[in-house]
Amino acid sequence: MAGCVVLVVEDEYFIATDTADALKEAGAIVLGPCPGPAEAMRILSEFRPSHAVLDLNLDGSGARFEVARALKDQHIQSVIVTGYDPSIVPADLADTLCLQKPVLYHEVVEAVAAQSGRYATPRAWGWTADHAVR
Repeated sequence: MAGCVVLVVEDEYFIATDTADALKEAGAIVLGPCPGPAEAMRILSEFRPSHAVLDLNLDGSGARFEVARALKDQHIQSVIVTGYDPSIVPADLADTLCLQKPVLYHEVVEAVAAQSGRYATPRAWGWTADHAVR
């Protein structure tokens, strides 16, 4: 995944840092992690990631879609990782890949790698194989 720049938007500290670590182990450059929409939007105003991994329930306020829509508007490939049923994703975001928690970190890495057409190193898969995003 060398050359991928991935924005991580997740408000749960350990999930955010473990997701970022798994992506870094796979060779990606990570922006964030951002704990909420305001910081994510600030980063998007300054940088252009190639990909993003984001949760929908930020700061416990329920599903929020403004970051997902901003990413789509900027043609940034995204992976939504959420505890919500994927059916909650509105029609205008239906083409965004959605993984339902719990999901293994290597599945998140593989999803981003598949979108980018790049290879994720097996070392990253080994590190993440037994760790789940909850």
